[in-house]
Amino acid sequence: MISMEQRPTSRENEHAASPAANHGATGRPAPVRFDATEEESQRIQALAGSTSGSVRLARLLLRQPRLMLHAARIALQGASAGLRADHTLSWLVHVETVRQVIPDGGMGATWGGLETFMGLVEKHVPKTAHALELGCGGGRVTRHIRPLVGTLVANDISDRILAEARAATVDLSAIEFRLTHGLGDDLRSEEFDAVIGHELLMQFDFDELLRYCSNVFRALKPGGLFIASVYTFDESGEMARHMEMIRNHGAGVRSPFRVHRMPRRTYQDIFEACGFEVVEVERSRPEEYKAQKTPHTNFVLRRPL
Repeated sequence: MISMEQRPTSRENEHAASPAANHGATGRPAPVRFDATEEESQRIQALAGSTSGSVRLARLLLRQPRLMLHAARIALQGASAGLRADHTLSWLVHVETVRQVIPDGGMGATWGGLETFMGLVEKHVPKTAHALELGCGGGRVTRHIRPLVGTLVANDISDRILAEARAATVDLSAIEFRLTHGLGDDLRSEEFDAVIGHELLMQFDFDELLRYCSNVFRALKPGGLFIASVYTFDESGEMARHMEMIRNHGAGVRSPFRVHRMPRRTYQDIFEACGFEVVEVERSRPEEYKAQKTPHTNFVLRRPL
């Protein structure tokens, strides 16, 4: 719904006037766009760092009344600051920011570093694997994972997010979508041959990550693989660049969502403390990103037999 204060852009008018453009030869909706130009990425970053996030949050709640109860619970715990620190709402506000710049964009449109990550998935995960994607978001990475595994379960923390993922994957083989909560306590023991998580573990602080990865370990069958991407501080100048971002945009309250960064060795210590063996570590290449960004560090981990 467009408010009286908002007028559709020429791009939005073109999109609305050409419904056939969103359907393939089969008549089914085509997948949403999951990439952004460098200029679009810069505009999204600028909006995310602005003070208008509270306005976007309010509009989101008006358009999605079922989120009201969830928002009310969080508000009681910390009012506005609590709302903007919540994972579900902060992610959905980010989606609204993306769509303000890319009307046909979905969650994950500005992510990068996927080529190296998916190369590791294809290299290590058997084609027959029963796999779990953690935090599937709007389905961008799900679309890449599904053809590489036998069966796929994808989870996330919001029905609204899962609905987006379902819509973005209607042209693929069957995927089971599950609502999850907490820090993986609801994962079933020894269910999966592989667990895959891109752009997820950075949402947790040290103690949360220990608990979450312990639950992932429990969810894997003996010999199963966990492939995950994180942001690390490894190269000269990365800490200084991150501090500059904090000075310019703030940390936590004004960030679109919480992102934790630690040295690679710290992540490896956490994984090993949870029982994993490190199979391979590879960093994504800078050219995999449309906008300037610190590349991901990608881990391939195994639960021992």
